[in-house]
Amino acid sequence: MENVENSLFPIRIGMHVFLGLLALLVFGMQFIRFRKSHHLVLAIAFPCTLLPYLSSNMKLFYSVGVAECFALVLALILTFTVDKNKEESEQEENK
Repeated sequence: MENVENSLFPIRIGMHVFLGLLALLVFGMQFIRFRKSHHLVLAIAFPCTLLPYLSSNMKLFYSVGVAECFALVLALILTFTVDKNKEESEQEENK
């Protein structure tokens, strides 16, 4: 693998891997705990930022960027639609 320290990311690869795996763990646990779909989207999306390290192809880099933007918008939409409806129905069942 070539010198990955000269990448376009503002942090070192070790810290990036650590934060990606931490995000996977945190959002994965939140999905298991609360069963909210936006947690699952985020658990998958954040570790995918590590994909550009596999290749120096700029098309992959920009594709991952577009996919990350799409995933964040999707998570935001799910937060206020599907997951909010789940929360409201659970509150009604508990009454």
